[in-house]
Amino acid sequence: MKTLILTIGLFVSSTFFLVAQTKKLMILGFRDSIYSKILGEKREILVHLPDTPADEFAPDQKYPVIYVLDAGSYFQTIAAISESKGGGSGNFSSPKVIVVGIVNTDRMRDLSPTHWPNPPLVPAGMAASSGDGEKFLGFIEKELIPHIDSICPAAPHRTIIGHSLGGLAAINALLNHKGLFQNHVVLDPTTWWEKENWINSVKNKLTLADYSNTSVFLAIAHSVDKSLSIEALKTDTNLRTLPMRSELNFDQYIKSIIGAHPLIYQSKYYPDYDHGGVALPGIIDAMGFIYNFYGISFPFPGFFAPDYSEDGKLAAHYEMVSKRLGYKVAPPGELINAVAHELMGSKQFDRAKKYLDLNFKNYPNSYKSYEAMGDYYKELGKRELSDGFYKKAGVMKGKG
Repeated sequence: MKTLILTIGLFVSSTFFLVAQTKKLMILGFRDSIYSKILGEKREILVHLPDTPADEFAPDQKYPVIYVLDAGSYFQTIAAISESKGGGSGNFSSPKVIVVGIVNTDRMRDLSPTHWPNPPLVPAGMAASSGDGEKFLGFIEKELIPHIDSICPAAPHRTIIGHSLGGLAAINALLNHKGLFQNHVVLDPTTWWEKENWINSVKNKLTLADYSNTSVFLAIAHSVDKSLSIEALKTDTNLRTLPMRSELNFDQYIKSIIGAHPLIYQSKYYPDYDHGGVALPGIIDAMGFIYNFYGISFPFPGFFAPDYSEDGKLAAHYEMVSKRLGYKVAPPGELINAVAHELMGSKQFDRAKKYLDLNFKNYPNSYKSYEAMGDYYKELGKRELSDGFYKKAGVMKGKG
């Protein structure tokens, strides 16, 4: 077991060793741009790729993509959280992901679904350009996503994260662009837009379509007087409480239909955070929620006992993960390889062969699969078979 623990420890800590051994600048991502014919302007984007090395068995693997509105405020935060949850410090509770931040040009124009030139609670003139939310989502769907798919190893599983007006844009994507994103992180959204007329006109779409494998996380801040309770707030009619009341109304509506519809939903009220402060805790909680099915609790130490009888558990877990993500996700080759070698070390050759065969099935074009099988037959003393697999592995590695 020490061998496996050491192997996994080296795997998850490689980034930290590299940083410790060098004094190079740590780079979070890169800047890119795309000219949008739909918006009639050049748009800057920020892109973060997974920092930890790809699985040696699958160097061409693809990753889910998180699209971040208001990139100037939240891109760095989300990229850092994604690294922590996708392998940092041994935490594999989320998949490794690509993070794409969209830099603002005219925020009010892009994120609002309709034109409302003089909304209350907004400085005069700020909303003069409002109402091009559909164009903006069209830019994301028809121009930005294809661009990202062409330059990054992007898997067909996408998340949108938005705060305030960005949260309203994420709701717009959910209701009017079904399937564009599988996860919608909605942080204290401006559901009071047009005094709730817009949200009330479209929310019934949640009952008209199949939202299987679609998730929504709603973060609600306490953005009014702290002395006003939630119950008192619900019946208040003062304009200043409209933003929070509208969120509570939207939350109540979703909860009223959720039993009859397959939407995966969670909301959380943050009594200690105002509108601006709720984004960070909301993002952290949302990242845990949208991938709460991903992590697996490896059954140490019982797994390596000779009488362990649930060797199909790992494969079954990743079949479930594949179903939720909407594309095939094989058990990590390096993990399965480490498990097989640990079993060989304790002379459990029949069990080891099951895991080596699993890697062969999932990674038939990897030299590592052949190399591991060579190790297996070497341990059995079958030199001719072992040499054959090693030779094949060498040829494949040379071609790579």
